Amino acid sequence: MSFAPGHLSLTFAICKDDNPLKMGSTGLGIVLPQGVHCAVTDDNFASSDNIVICGGSQIEDPVTLRALEILGFGDKGLMVYLRRDLPIGSGFGISAASALAACMEVEKDMSLATRAAHEAEIEFRTGLGDVMAISKSIQEHNFPAIAVREKPGYYGETKLYPLDDNFLICISGIGRETSDIIADKKWTEIINSSAQGIKISNVNLRSVIKAGRLFTEKTGLMIDSMSEALDLIPMGSVATVAHLGTSLIATSKNFEELISSLEDFGEIRKY
Repeated sequence: MSFAPGHLSLTFAICKDDNPLKMGSTGLGIVLPQGVHCAVTDDNFASSDNIVICGGSQIEDPVTLRALEILGFGDKGLMVYLRRDLPIGSGFGISAASALAACMEVEKDMSLATRAAHEAEIEFRTGLGDVMAISKSIQEHNFPAIAVREKPGYYGETKLYPLDDNFLICISGIGRETSDIIADKKWTEIINSSAQGIKISNVNLRSVIKAGRLFTEKTGLMIDSMSEALDLIPMGSVATVAHLGTSLIATSKNFEELISSLEDFGEIRKY
């Protein structure tokens, strides 16, 4: 069974290119300790179609199926079993983790698995840089970690930095459609303009969360419930939105107080 951790973006700039392997994003993120577990069998005797099973039921997962197809494993009668630690669509890169975990099960060459998963994500506009950050963390056996995507796409560059403190996530809302944002020309202009002016000299958990908060406020990528939650964050805490989702990431010197301020907005998980 393979495992791919989740990844949440704190800041990002959209780097478009006609070549899906060159398209991607730069920015800051956190690779999580939870993600997606995957096992693959070839016992779909009723059809040559590949099928994705999650939570005991067949699900629609075109990104994972497309990634397998790119690898040359399309229509092989595969049963792809996923166990997701976190919900899809909430800003945790679970679409990317699912595709990469499935590719790792059938292709032991990590470079080829990463390439296929990234290309599928770009094709379906479900993510830009998640696969690359996740792949880097797996190759370095380093997560949770801070991921700095310095150059976009499959040919890009990601650096990992150690996490120096505990943090929590607040899983909130029903998610939002990533493709609606990254495919929109006006949103792209706003996002890239906002990301351009954000620089940090000392990469640590608090500094990247603060950068994420600034990015979120500059772009306007925040729904009302998240704005309300952030307004209630106690002194000494820092928090921001997990893009492009409806969840929060936060850290504090007083976690009991922080948890109390957020528990009405969703499920809390502390790491």
